[in-house]
Amino acid sequence: MLLPEHAADPAGESFVHQLEAMVPHMRVFARKLCRNDDLADDMVQEACLKAWAARDRFIAGAPMKPWLFRIIRNAYVQHWRRAWRSSSLDPSDAEKFLIAADNQEWASDFQVMQEALLHLPDKQREALVAVLAVGFSYEEAGHILGCSEGTVKSRVSRGREALASLMDTPHSKSGYDESAPFEPGQAA
Repeated sequence: MLLPEHAADPAGESFVHQLEAMVPHMRVFARKLCRNDDLADDMVQEACLKAWAARDRFIAGAPMKPWLFRIIRNAYVQHWRRAWRSSSLDPSDAEKFLIAADNQEWASDFQVMQEALLHLPDKQREALVAVLAVGFSYEEAGHILGCSEGTVKSRVSRGREALASLMDTPHSKSGYDESAPFEPGQAA
């Protein structure tokens, strides 16, 4: 593990030997900390790389064990700070979820919905987009659109009914005549 640029450096050689001697201790500590052998090995490898990169800051003659264990602990904490954002996917589950369905009706349905959305009154369309597409709460959407929370709820409700009517879905509860075309200026 001796690099050519440090081959003649006795301090660098001493550091390498000390680091190599600490690897078994680092593995035990990491395995107790992580309770996962694969993760522990990754932590030890990461700690060795970080220690090697910071070897200039290591004080010769100082105990290396606490310094290396601190590096492992910090790497472990960093791992869990990042890990909550990611989730593991079982390969058997991946096969179920990552396969696209044979029919692509959802794409044409989405195009129909986009076209129908363009025929809604501006205020209803803005409320629908703010609440359903962007995910704002009714209160937040009210602040953005300059109206009350109740007004946003009303606009979203009427917009949903009008959108369902325009898309020719049977579950529309509105009083719209589905055979008559929806006019953008029509009361909603």
